[in-house]
Amino acid sequence: MFRIIITVILATFISACSMQVYKLKVQQGNIVTQDMLEKLKPGMNQRQVAYVMGTPVLKDPFTAKRWDYVYRSERREDEVKQYAITVFFDNAGNYTHYKGELDNTVDPQPLTDDEKPISVFGDGAPE
Repeated sequence: MFRIIITVILATFISACSMQVYKLKVQQGNIVTQDMLEKLKPGMNQRQVAYVMGTPVLKDPFTAKRWDYVYRSERREDEVKQYAITVFFDNAGNYTHYKGELDNTVDPQPLTDDEKPISVFGDGAPE
């Protein structure tokens, strides 16, 4: 009986060590496309820019002249895609220009249903 218990415990430990952890695709920040950047026109107010680009991840609390749109996507530690777009406003709060580039290899897309986190033990809303 003792040998059976030891065998079961040993098999459990060995099988637990051989499992690989699944790592989710993590998207953080604002998804910005070239189409959105082309819609920006000098003289637009901050509400219009927010309508086109969305609410920025970073707003400088000391000045309202700059908004930062940052995006980062990773699946594993070695596969990282990121970009940063900075939008500038004049003293009147009107859009003047943006700085930064979208990486041509980055094609950010919203998560598909298969990639979205699942509800475990009633954590989220039922589907």
